[in-house]
Parts: sequence; structure tokens; C-alpha cells
Amino acid sequence: MTRFTKMLFVSCAVALSGSLAVAEEHVIKIVSDYDNLRMAFEPKLITIKPGDTVTWVNQVEEEHNVVTYPDGFPNGATALRSPIMQKKGEKWSYTFKVRGTYDYHCIPHLPMGMHGQVIVGRPSTVSEYHKPSRDEVNAYRLQLEKYFDDDEFKYKPRSKRKKTAQHSDGAQHHK
Repeated sequence: MTRFTKMLFVSCAVALSGSLAVAEEHVIKIVSDYDNLRMAFEPKLITIKPGDTVTWVNQVEEEHNVVTYPDGFPNGATALRSPIMQKKGEKWSYTFKVRGTYDYHCIPHLPMGMHGQVIVGRPSTVSEYHKPSRDEVNAYRLQLEKYFDDDEFKYKPRSKRKKTAQHSDGAQHHK
């Protein structure tokens, strides 16, 4: 094999190895910590590659779900909407195909701050988030009403939930 042929072979192998990346599986524990009076996703933040799968696993007998805000996922992606998981060991998985940020939470424990974030590839810029229709917001409101009285909790658009700063890299960073 000539030196040129060897270099060409190695270059092709390196180029192909990048495009043949193996999808990974990640686990997020759904934690009900009664001793410390907290409900949480562990880890709260995870960064993965497009094509990777995340599985949420309920750690105890407690009612939890995984849901994105109506504007909490990238354009072109599908909202996260798991069924209610009530039993220890129940799981729900989602394969992430669209790059960007997915802000999710557990509806029954949202007032307790039970939320998390999956970043696929890179964080979303403000303009890359899904803009929900009125029907999507109303459907989300109906989910909230199963757990809360109307005066207890209201959906707030992204601009009113958190103060954010737009950095020169275009990424949204929370203060």
C-alpha cells in the first residue's frame, strides 16, 4: 500500500467514524425525597447528542410525569408528554432528534420546583423555541387544572417565567 493510499484510507475512516456515532442511552431518576421535602429530577440538567434516548425512572411510589411547557422545546421538535408514572420502577423514554433545549417539569409537583432540562447538541437561542398555538396553551392549561385550582397556578409564557440574557453566542442563559 502506498503512503498516499494509507493516508486516504485513514482520512476516510476518520470521516466515517464521525458520521457513524452510536446513539447513547441516558437515565434521569425521578426522586421523591420525603426526608428533605423535595421532588426532583436527577440529574436536573443533561447534555446529549441528537439521536440519544433519555429514560426517566420513577424511584418510589409517587405520581410523576414529564411534560414540556408549550414553549419549552425547539421548533420542529415534539413536546414531551409522558403518562403519569405511579409505581416504583416505572419508566418513560424519549429519543431526541432535534437540536436545542427542552425545558420539562412534573405537573403534580411543579409548585415545588420539580423541573429539568435536556440540551441536545447545543442550547436553543430565544428565536429557536416553539411558539405554541392557542390550542396548545389551552391543552396545557387543562392538564394543570387536573391538579390545581385556577387561582393556584397559571401558565406564564417564557418571557414572564424567567429573566434571561442573550449572549453573543446566541444562547439563552438564565439569571
